[in-house]
Amino acid sequence: MSSVIRKIATDKTFLITLFLAIIAFIFGHVTVEDIDLKTILSLLSLIIIVSVYEQLHVLKYIANTVVIKCRSTRDIIRVMLLFSFVGSMLFTNDVAILTLVPIFFKISQQVAIKKIVPISLLTIYANLGSALTPFGNPQNLYLVSFYHLSLPTFLGMSIPLGLIGLISLFAVSFLFPAKPIDNISTDPVSLDHQKVWWLILATVIVLLGILSFIAIWWSLLASVLIAFLLDKQVFQQVDYGIILTFINFFIIVGAVSRIDIIHQLLVATTQTQFHAFFAAIISSQFVSNVPAAVLLSKFTDHFYGIYLGVTVGGLGTLIASLANLLALRQYNIFSQDRTSVTFFKTFTWLNLIYLIIFVIIGSLILFI
Repeated sequence: MSSVIRKIATDKTFLITLFLAIIAFIFGHVTVEDIDLKTILSLLSLIIIVSVYEQLHVLKYIANTVVIKCRSTRDIIRVMLLFSFVGSMLFTNDVAILTLVPIFFKISQQVAIKKIVPISLLTIYANLGSALTPFGNPQNLYLVSFYHLSLPTFLGMSIPLGLIGLISLFAVSFLFPAKPIDNISTDPVSLDHQKVWWLILATVIVLLGILSFIAIWWSLLASVLIAFLLDKQVFQQVDYGIILTFINFFIIVGAVSRIDIIHQLLVATTQTQFHAFFAAIISSQFVSNVPAAVLLSKFTDHFYGIYLGVTVGGLGTLIASLANLLALRQYNIFSQDRTSVTFFKTFTWLNLIYLIIFVIIGSLILFI
């Protein structure tokens, strides 16, 4: 329990949003209805079940199994980007980054591969891949819950952008040289297949709740039960800070949305899909895409524009997506050569390039 409290107490994002939430609560007008309970319970269920996958090293096992079969530097980068893209769809973008960045550093110790550009791209494709599923990132969970989106409706929005993202992944991978490599080794990981099958069953129940086929309480029960049965240590590893941060977001947004001038401004800037799209992109650059989704959803029914906007808006600045901050932190932890500033510059330039490209692509999707 003490380690959980310590982790929450040192979570800078939570502390900043807590401070703002307290100010909003004191000086603004906040109601209980501002907190979307379905989103909170969905996120908690998902975080617990994903933490079990982390604890059992499922994604790491799969990644290691494939990476050791690579025979060139281009193969390694392509496989890592592909795992980031697909892994974030299934396990969230945060987990993809937490799992794959250490693996890439381990590989770079054995093979002459520059780390900064691939890890920057790994983060970009984690953000793009997570947009494909309703449970790939927190803003998707929220939008599905708030607008009561069905699975076919959501996939109809996400697949076009996702396919373009996947095509760009393969195209970018050809920019890297295909230098032959010898066999590489990774940290050995064992997998308890019986536990994994039980985990998959629990995951189905969790997803059924998130997608509103069953009550969300069943999802929460399934995730808590499977964590208790398979590995009780999971409860120490769960990122409760993001749940509390989300509650803070709801409180802040509730108060801000009732300020007359802001209310009028956001209503005026979200009246069409295009307006909502660009409002979401711009606001994401300054407050991150999760609070941008929560804030803008209060003023418009143009959920497609918001979805595309917060997805594309996750590219760009370092704070545009919480996953970007996580990637920088992971790089700082594992890098031994004091290149954090260089990483930040390269990461930002690549993100801005992708932002411009996908703003154009998103606009074309809406136009078509």
